[in-house]
Amino acid sequence: MKKILAALLVGAFGISAVAKSVVYDYRATFKRVDPQYKVRTVKESSSSYKAVTESYGVTSDSITGYIILPVCTDCDGSLDSSVGDNFEGWAYLVRKGDKLSKKAKLPYVVKTEASAESAIFGKDAYIVGVTPSYTPDVKKMKSASMILVFDLPGANDFDPVRTIDGKLLISNAGSEDIYFGAMGLDHTYSPWLVTNAGFGTVKVVSGSEAATLGFCDNTPGSSWSCSIIQSISGSVVGKNEYAGMCHMTPMWDLCDPANHMLDGSDAAAPIAGTWTLKYNASLSKLEDSAKEAAILKKLKASSSDMYLFESID
Repeated sequence: MKKILAALLVGAFGISAVAKSVVYDYRATFKRVDPQYKVRTVKESSSSYKAVTESYGVTSDSITGYIILPVCTDCDGSLDSSVGDNFEGWAYLVRKGDKLSKKAKLPYVVKTEASAESAIFGKDAYIVGVTPSYTPDVKKMKSASMILVFDLPGANDFDPVRTIDGKLLISNAGSEDIYFGAMGLDHTYSPWLVTNAGFGTVKVVSGSEAATLGFCDNTPGSSWSCSIIQSISGSVVGKNEYAGMCHMTPMWDLCDPANHMLDGSDAAAPIAGTWTLKYNASLSKLEDSAKEAAILKKLKASSSDMYLFESID
């Protein structure tokens, strides 16, 4: 996966000693283009006829799901163990506006790679410029920032290329393969990663393990302290490409409306909105091997309802 982001400070109160990751609830609400397939009466000269047409509007949509990210490799409260590491995990996502996947018997949960970068700070966690090295008290760090990115597959990113029969849209029309990506009808490709950026809160949690007695070996007691990202909120943006029916797309060039994608090239449009991330204690305390099954159960899905998309190089 692409090493483009770093340093998510996460720890876990009540997490099993074997767990090496934590789980977050994810939600994004945004605007996107909305392809509309409709039968209209088309007038030409003195005659008219019925035809399948396509136009684009704008609609509100949302994605919900869960993000799994690793804990710090050295969970002892040391800043040196947190800053500079790469934290990459998985996102399990469902789009609320998807009304066709189940109807077409296609997977409706996308499992996609996710990468995160985060930092913690606070007004009382200061530095002194002339001091060569300085480690402030992490308990004074109450604020956090985060950038979280993941990719969503367009129709051409699925294997095989994902389409639906046009009859699912207009039952009395002839069959036509319509592109159907994670962002819906006509979505062919995502040239940008979905980028979530924002600010939130952090807290320090601690734990300890009791000493154990043995005839040959004794294990001394130990303790740890970590910074946990509690919640983040902010803005989300992405860019998708779309291809309409019959290799024509109902979006036109701003400065040259006559150039309206008749050559079959895809047209681009953004998603833009807000997002939130919240620490999920109950899922985080599960063993790592049990997390995916628990997440699918929360999403009311099975493994056959999930498409694995490995995209971040």
